[in-house]
Amino acid sequence: MNYLTSFYIFLFSLFPVFEEESIKPLFFDLILPEEPLLRKSVVGEVMEEGFIEPISLQLVQGAEKPIFYESTIRTAVCDDEICEILYVKLYWDLVGEYVGYDTLPGHQLTKFDHEPFTTQDYHKLHELLKNDGSILKFKVKDELIDKEKLKASDVVDGTTGATALEIKEEVVEGALYSSYTLWHLAYSGTIQNMLTNHTVQFVDNELKYYLLNSNRAGYRLFAFQNFREGDFKLYENFWLKSLREDIPMTRKFILANLPDPLWSTVSVQDKVCGLFQFFDVNTKTYLLKKMEALNEISAVSLEYISVAIMDMNKNQVKQFLELAKRNEVTDEALRNISNARSNDGFKYGYIIDEYDLIN
Repeated sequence: MNYLTSFYIFLFSLFPVFEEESIKPLFFDLILPEEPLLRKSVVGEVMEEGFIEPISLQLVQGAEKPIFYESTIRTAVCDDEICEILYVKLYWDLVGEYVGYDTLPGHQLTKFDHEPFTTQDYHKLHELLKNDGSILKFKVKDELIDKEKLKASDVVDGTTGATALEIKEEVVEGALYSSYTLWHLAYSGTIQNMLTNHTVQFVDNELKYYLLNSNRAGYRLFAFQNFREGDFKLYENFWLKSLREDIPMTRKFILANLPDPLWSTVSVQDKVCGLFQFFDVNTKTYLLKKMEALNEISAVSLEYISVAIMDMNKNQVKQFLELAKRNEVTDEALRNISNARSNDGFKYGYIIDEYDLIN
């Protein structure tokens, strides 16, 4: 079997559930429920090249709902012929995003020449693992060090003076390979897909409500991604709030998946367009593009958009004026357009003249 290109995922639909005392991880970015016992169940395993054993993934549940996923990991951290065993516990939220880690009893983390991690090292590792955009994302192990400057120690992370400068500031000093290995485990696409696929199996209205109320952007997006027929109407206040406050990815998903019958109603158009001034530039463009497909646009909606005409880029001004030209517009919207045209600080006034909307 070629482990360089293959991995194995073993899913378990029936597995014993057991209880243990409430945990207190070293680093954990979720709020744990105040419960004496938490239930755990194995949801699957992942096996990849270089692993000593399969990584077992477990769901941790409270009395009322699932809370997070975890895995106790034992894996080799190697540099050429030198290897040591790394023991650590990783935690992910319900959509597979890293939320923390913990050490295991008797297995503190170490670095160069078996030197134990300092408190600062533990914190720096957590900050690294929270950074999903780390430069480590684009590196393979061979690119971590300058081979010409390598001075080997008797342990795997003994690569003094050889760490590539561009990643030296991100990793724990003296723990290059441990940092690299843990980051790639925390952001393994295989693991994340397994966890999100498992969470999908128990999404119901109660969990959806919990996710939508969460302060985690990933939870809200996941909830929207799992909306069923009628959910956009049922949870209107939630997706409107996300349109105003959430990340661009979530905003675009909502706009792209808003059902046509709902989007065609005047009340929904007005509520969405009333948020136009709060949108980022890409969301503004996407909304204007989506409106082009509508047979009729509310005059009030166009008025809401006209308020932000001074903040539009050239293409957005054209998109908006095209919509205004083929739909009814209010006197207030025309005043906003006219004020923009006569404003010396607005460099796209000449485009307004081309559309001849103002007498």
